[in-house]
Amino acid sequence: MAENKTSLFPVFDVPATLAEDIENEERYAPAPLWDVERGDFVTDGANRTLYGSGYDAWVLWCTKSILTQRWAHTSYSGDTGIEAEQAFRESDRKAAESAFERTITEALLADPMGRTVQVRDFTFRWEADSLWIECAVFGRDGNTASIKARLDI
Repeated sequence: MAENKTSLFPVFDVPATLAEDIENEERYAPAPLWDVERGDFVTDGANRTLYGSGYDAWVLWCTKSILTQRWAHTSYSGDTGIEAEQAFRESDRKAAESAFERTITEALLADPMGRTVQVRDFTFRWEADSLWIECAVFGRDGNTASIKARLDI
């Protein structure tokens, strides 16, 4: 007599894409979207805060770290932000760019969640009243982000 392999409960394999999504969200927790230009949360028409992926939260954290002056806010630890004021006081632009590379790299590698493993490929564009900085940031899971920030002189 043939064995009856039917089960009272259905059994199926979890699709690979679902498993990958769960794995990625464990690495990068989702967070509210933030509009850097406006300095406020992104909301929909009903004024509800919108959430982005964990990757979006990591990119935002990197951007806000570059835009934050280290030790200027008592609510942040000394590991948060960059030393922009000191870098702008350097003797020439080349020295200032070197100082920015150092302080930005230190700030982004101090990620409390350990998401950032490398920062490189800096570019600088000086304007009359500001400095545009762009760099490549590499995550521990192989993700890469291009971070752009404008600092007022």
